[in-house]
Amino acid sequence: MSTEQKQLTEFAIQDLVAEIVKRENLTPEDAIDRLYHSRFFEQLINPKTGLYRESAEYLYSCFSESDGQR
Repeated sequence: MSTEQKQLTEFAIQDLVAEIVKRENLTPEDAIDRLYHSRFFEQLINPKTGLYRESAEYLYSCFSESDGQR
């Protein structure tokens, strides 16, 4: 994974955490925990999926479909 991909992945994670906080009314810590323990997280950090280039809204849609809303 290139340095640019790593940086974009970090930004995507931050944006997705913010989206989870907003949509699920969680604390940032709980949103991070929920994301990091999800099945979707492995897909998000895999550079081959290209998910790091997607919007927070799209990532949340994939995340919620993959792991279901609580």
